[in-house]
Amino acid sequence: MSKGKILDNWGVVKHFTYKIQKGDTPSSVADKLEITLYELRHYHNFNCIKDADVINAYFPSHLQFLLLKPTKQESDGEQENSKPIKVIFDNEFKIPFDNVRGKNTYMVLQTIENDKHLQTIKYKASVECITKDKNGYSLFEIDRLSKVYLNNAQTDTITDTLAEEVSSVLYPLRIVINQEGKWIDIYNFDDIGERWIVKRKKILKKNEGETINKYLNAVDSILNDVENLHQNLSDDWFLKVFFNGIHTAYTSELSFIAETDFAITPKDDALIFKVTQKIDEYLNDINMVVIEKKGTLANTSKETTLEKNNFSGNYHSVYHLNPHTYKIESASLECDIIGNLTKKATVKIYNLNDKKVIASEQNHDFFVGETIKKESFFKDLFKLH
Repeated sequence: MSKGKILDNWGVVKHFTYKIQKGDTPSSVADKLEITLYELRHYHNFNCIKDADVINAYFPSHLQFLLLKPTKQESDGEQENSKPIKVIFDNEFKIPFDNVRGKNTYMVLQTIENDKHLQTIKYKASVECITKDKNGYSLFEIDRLSKVYLNNAQTDTITDTLAEEVSSVLYPLRIVINQEGKWIDIYNFDDIGERWIVKRKKILKKNEGETINKYLNAVDSILNDVENLHQNLSDDWFLKVFFNGIHTAYTSELSFIAETDFAITPKDDALIFKVTQKIDEYLNDINMVVIEKKGTLANTSKETTLEKNNFSGNYHSVYHLNPHTYKIESASLECDIIGNLTKKATVKIYNLNDKKVIASEQNHDFFVGETIKKESFFKDLFKLH
């Protein structure tokens, strides 16, 4: 086995390395190294410098070495043991969301695969906390900072280019987040509608035909109704994973049983998974708070072919939070359904900023009230004074 070391300026082991051999796959290397596939991917992807070196289902063709977590710290040739640091909770073992502030840039990597095909999507997005109110509700702004790369190439077909152009009207997107870090409503719906009017005219100047008109009419039906837009954005994997209600109370057992949903493809009904949501008592070896949600398929939201056939499914998400601000530094999700229509989705999110905390402006009272409505959505929007 070809392994090496990368040392820091003081001669301490920073990373171990593994030289990729012909025929190696992420799974085979993980087995060879006697670690999990998640551990292999997460450590390398979190520490590699170039976006092109990130591991998805396969190794990038140019990649020669993997970065591996050191099994021990070396100082003057002796093993150094450090005392584990406990996670700091609020009352009732709650992870607070109040300290999540400022603006950060994230790399987003998504894959969808079945028995025959694998498709990857990559882009950069920013997440910024605009303000918080006295009740603990927050206003966040999400923006796309790069082109969307499909299978590591910019979209070039007419269909993909048009879809990207249409989706651009959503950004910057402002959403309301509750006290547990879960998104509950769209704040700038009217702004999105105004942007769409302008964008629609530009598209029609460059394109024509019955197919284009049908496509634009379908977009009209979504963007003209806040509930329709909310429903469609509920399928957005980045929003679903990032604002997933992980800043909650974990009980004295540091875990609880819950249900979570995920739609593997936009036209699928959301799959309901019964999961154990838990938090590690101590920070991990890179001093991050670790939260995990893991479970199996419970049922679908409606009666579908999944319920009429013998299908199984798995859900596994892992979050690493800054121990001081509790903001997300990285998040990953693997979700699959196994059967005649086997599908697998993965989402990887990495903070590209340094670890400095950016100060936020003074809080404003902007929460007016909330009314639960059909489909558990919120009827009233937040208002800023």
